[in-house]
Amino acid sequence: MNIVKHEIMRKNIIIVFVVLLIIALSYFNVTNPKDKVSEPEKPINITFTGDVMLGRNVNAVLYDDPQPFKNVINLTNGADLTVINLESPITTSTNQRDKLITFKADPQFTKLLKDAGVDVACLANNHLMDYGEEGLNDTIKNLEASGIMYVGAGPNITEAYKPLIIDVKGKKIAIIQASEFADEHYMPPTTKNRPGFAPISWDHIKSAIDNAKKAGADYIICEFHYGNEYRHTPNELQKNISHKCIDEGAFMVIGHHPHVSGSIEEYKGHLIFYSLGNCVFDMQNPETKRSMIIIVTIKGNSSIVHIYPINIIGYYPYLMDVENANTFLEELESYSNVKIQIKDGIGIIKT
Repeated sequence: MNIVKHEIMRKNIIIVFVVLLIIALSYFNVTNPKDKVSEPEKPINITFTGDVMLGRNVNAVLYDDPQPFKNVINLTNGADLTVINLESPITTSTNQRDKLITFKADPQFTKLLKDAGVDVACLANNHLMDYGEEGLNDTIKNLEASGIMYVGAGPNITEAYKPLIIDVKGKKIAIIQASEFADEHYMPPTTKNRPGFAPISWDHIKSAIDNAKKAGADYIICEFHYGNEYRHTPNELQKNISHKCIDEGAFMVIGHHPHVSGSIEEYKGHLIFYSLGNCVFDMQNPETKRSMIIIVTIKGNSSIVHIYPINIIGYYPYLMDVENANTFLEELESYSNVKIQIKDGIGIIKT
């Protein structure tokens, strides 16, 4: 009898123990990490434009119609990040450099860039120093006051080459920017102890890419102001620098300066846009009025690029009609090494 009671008691204790164990496991929600379902990676959309110049004749038009991006606002204001090449210092300085062509923009128009969705201004180009260090410092101050980040310039070469790292949807995007054009008299670059823009130098570019990697960048984008004006195809310097960047881990290379759209190259599975042409500008050559804005969608190790052909009318960008856009894209493909899928006036490239 005692044996039976003892056996019943033992079974009851086991049952109670099992029940308590189940309750404890439920309470602490103990699961195997391998069984957890990870969230799907979110695509990142980045808009890139070519040269944006708010001075000279554009400056006068802005007073009457202060919305230079109004006809492409869905492209510039609808992305996770929008990057432009700012071709004019933003300053009230009168200390104009002694050179043939100089630009400057009224500081009150800086806010127009932010209103259009611009997040980053590339500063390393041949017009940043048109009004000297004063113009440079004013430009940086005005951009910061409007909440616009900048890259490619600074108080010394170390800061000018410092990668701009931006967190987007849980990923770190690093942008490195420099200019081919440097001249001590007309466009002085930065040095160890002098403010200015970052001049193209492979040693500094390589160091910047390494620094971006150390900072945990998921995607490194190199932007350069380089090439020959009015030429659609790259010179040897452009190809050499761009290829080296990809070899060292850059995800993509973006170029500007020629004022016309440049060829697109796929190199080792990555894209190089040698020139995006103009975006907001007052040049009169018809070829400089046909260019593009691109939206790069990044997911994992692949990208989809949508190319939007634009006409510059009255200094401002307008989307081309389908017929003209298709013609533009066919021409672009003819001097590129990539296949561009053309659909309703929009070009698509997948890598």
